Amino acid sequence: MDCIFCKIVKGEIPSYKIFEDDYTLAFLDIADDIEGHTLVIPKKHCHNVIDCPKKDLAHVMETVQLVSKHYTEKCGYDSVNLMNVNELVPHFHMHVFPRRKGDGKDIYKTYPKIGNDLKALAEKLRISTTPTNSRSVISTEAEKSSPKIVLYTDGACSGNPGLGGWAGILRYGNQEKEISGGEKETTNNRMELMAVIVGLEKIKEPCEVEVYSDSAYVVNAFVEDWIGSWQKNNWQTSGKKEVQNIDLWKRLLVQTQRHSVSWHKVKGHADNALNNRCDALARAEIDKLRLHTS
Repeated sequence: MDCIFCKIVKGEIPSYKIFEDDYTLAFLDIADDIEGHTLVIPKKHCHNVIDCPKKDLAHVMETVQLVSKHYTEKCGYDSVNLMNVNELVPHFHMHVFPRRKGDGKDIYKTYPKIGNDLKALAEKLRISTTPTNSRSVISTEAEKSSPKIVLYTDGACSGNPGLGGWAGILRYGNQEKEISGGEKETTNNRMELMAVIVGLEKIKEPCEVEVYSDSAYVVNAFVEDWIGSWQKNNWQTSGKKEVQNIDLWKRLLVQTQRHSVSWHKVKGHADNALNNRCDALARAEIDKLRLHTS
């Protein structure tokens, strides 16, 4: 069942929206305890900062910074306080408290000293600089400088099931590569999945990849974290039915773990030139199959 923040993201519960992009939402806390008290959340559900994927955490902090700068530079506040408390709603969120000098608000409760030996405590809590942790740091730096690739995909089917085609366009800087293929007996959803899978598999090194698809079936599985729920439920839907196309979802998951993927839903058969090219390539694959089977 969706948490209250997931329902706010979906528009099922109204909110006093401050900022929204593809990844995050910022809105006023209805507690109305401090003027401008704002919550910043990832649109993709995660319980807390510990299980929040790095890219989602980065998006949240970028929005926190944007909102904080806006409040202090444009809205007349002197500073902001930040806090992360997930006790009431199990969906990772950051509190932004705009502050004015002399507002009399005590954000942080103070406690008396407990007499710890801070040197001994630091030794106990210090993160070991093992080779594993060193690799983690190197990996983070590599992610910052990793190449960014744009992947447009589309799938098509003549009959459902029937002859099917898939296609993708990979773009890296000024370079572009078209890929396509088809199957004799398949479905539209499988072709949409195949287009993304093969596109990601064609990328030899781990990269940041922006995937654009007109398939809500594919995009929403990740944006709305259906995929996470399916895995937790042993690949069953909320209605206790087996998830369709498990083989392809698992194959796609391998690639999403290899790359840092961002998902974008585009309107199909509209004015998006790359999406239309993918559609034409996919349908050309169906025509090839039709010729060979006639």
